[in-house]
Amino acid sequence: MNYSAILLCAGSGKRTGLSYNKMFYQIEDKTVYQKMISMFINDQRCTQIIVVCKDEERESFRSLNNDQRIIFVSGGKERQNSVFNGLQETVNDYVLIHDGARCFLKKKVIDDILECLIFHDSCLVMVPSIDTIKRVVDGKVIETLDRNELWNAQTPQGFKTSVIKKAYQYVMDHHLQLTDDASAVELLGYDIYVVKGDYSNKKITTVEDLE
Repeated sequence: MNYSAILLCAGSGKRTGLSYNKMFYQIEDKTVYQKMISMFINDQRCTQIIVVCKDEERESFRSLNNDQRIIFVSGGKERQNSVFNGLQETVNDYVLIHDGARCFLKKKVIDDILECLIFHDSCLVMVPSIDTIKRVVDGKVIETLDRNELWNAQTPQGFKTSVIKKAYQYVMDHHLQLTDDASAVELLGYDIYVVKGDYSNKKITTVEDLE
């Protein structure tokens, strides 16, 4: 199954304490961006790689890897704007949307997503929550949620392109804000199927994540 990959790289380094885009942070001998994109470059099923980034950083990204499958798209004000911009350039029937800051992705996760997409239109990589989650309102614990029913969402999130495009058009038309892509599909009443993820597939977000 051929697919397009939308890689969200338009963020900043604020929560990591960096003064620059964390995609350019170096881990060992490679940047976060190089480590992350290599998984898709090395997958021949990925025939289109859409890097969503700030216009002023485009050439910096291009200098790190200029594979012929890569195209660059301007990032938006919010995450949903960036994803929407990337979707407009998607040419394959299936698309995987991935946080650029998740640079520890393993091939098996991609394999499992593509396997899921053979049977379903929307697939979400998740791992069971290992923490006790409590609902808090105004600084007061309201209830303790059943951990057996709680999973943490990761990326890539995989979709039939026509479905996720329809969902994001709805989001844009109604000026909604989302923190992940499956939420857009949920709004239209589609079923989302879980692909078991990997705890090592963490998103670099804080200073501790860089250590």
